[in-house]
Amino acid sequence: MGLPMALVDVDQALSGGWRAYENKVDLIRVQDPPAESWTRLREAGFLPKPQVVAWRAEVLDSEERYLGTLPQKDRYDLRMAYRRAAEGDLQVDAEPLTVALLDEFLELYERQVAAMRHGWAVAVEQRGNILSEAESYCAVTVRSHGTLVGACLNQDLPAKDEIRARFSAVTAEQRQDSLGRVLYGETLRVARERCRRWVSLGRDVNLYGHVVKPGLFSFKSRLGFTAIPGQLLEPGSGSHQADRVVRFGELTDPTLLLSYAPTAEEATAVAAPLHLNLFTPSENLDVRPYRGVGLAGTTVHTVRPT
Repeated sequence: MGLPMALVDVDQALSGGWRAYENKVDLIRVQDPPAESWTRLREAGFLPKPQVVAWRAEVLDSEERYLGTLPQKDRYDLRMAYRRAAEGDLQVDAEPLTVALLDEFLELYERQVAAMRHGWAVAVEQRGNILSEAESYCAVTVRSHGTLVGACLNQDLPAKDEIRARFSAVTAEQRQDSLGRVLYGETLRVARERCRRWVSLGRDVNLYGHVVKPGLFSFKSRLGFTAIPGQLLEPGSGSHQADRVVRFGELTDPTLLLSYAPTAEEATAVAAPLHLNLFTPSENLDVRPYRGVGLAGTTVHTVRPT
C-alpha cells in the first residue's frame, strides 16, 4: 500500500492550511521549498531535508583502524558475526559478476524482497543494466556447502575513488546471525585491497518507516557509515523536501528522517551534518539503537497514534 501523503505549498504549510489533511494522511510534504523558506518552515513544524541520503565511510589503511572508529558494542557485534560465519563453516569469497552468479543472487534477492511489507525488487528490474556493466562489479559471496546464502554486488568506481555496494541479500536464517555485517566488512576489505578511499552503501529514500525500515538506518550507522545528502555525491540526485509526520497509519513506530540542521545561511545547510528526527507515539522511546555517525543532533517528536 502506498504511503498516505498530502503535498502542500509553502503558503499552506506556513498558514496552517495543511491541517485539512491531518486526519487523512500520515505525512504532509512541501516539495522543493526554496532555501529562504526553510527557517519559517521549521518554525511551523516542517523539516527541510534531502529527498535521498547516501551512506559513505572512509576505508582507512587497515582493518584495525576501521574497527577503532566503532563503539565497543558495534566492534563486538561485527566480530561475533564473523565468528558465527566461521562456526557455521560458511565460505566467504570475492567473485567477478557473471550471468550465472547474478541469476543465483536474484533468486535469493527476490525471496528476501517478497518477505517485506512494501518490498520493491529493484535489482530484478535492473538486471540488464547490471549485466551491461558486469566488468565493473566484484561480488562478495557467502556459501553454505555450495549454496548461496548471502551476497553483496559491489561496483568499483575508480573515478570516484569508491566501491559502491549496490545490492545485497541474505537468507532469513543468516540475517538472524548478522551475516550482513560480514558482507559489508568484506566489501571494506575489497576496497582496501583496491586502494579505494571510500565505500558507499548506496542511497536510501530519506524516510525510514515505510518502504525503507528504521532498522536499516541503525544497521548502516552502526557499521560506521555516515548519512549525507545524495546531492553532495551526485549533483542533481534527489531534491529538497520539507516533511511533517502527523500520524501512524502506514508508517512504522518509530519513523526516522534526517533533516538539514539550521545554519546561519540556510543555503549552506546541505553541506553541514544532518540532524536525526525520530517520530513516535510513545513517550519512552529507546533511542540507543538509532545512534548515528557525524550527526548534528537527535530530536524525538511525539505524534498521536492513528
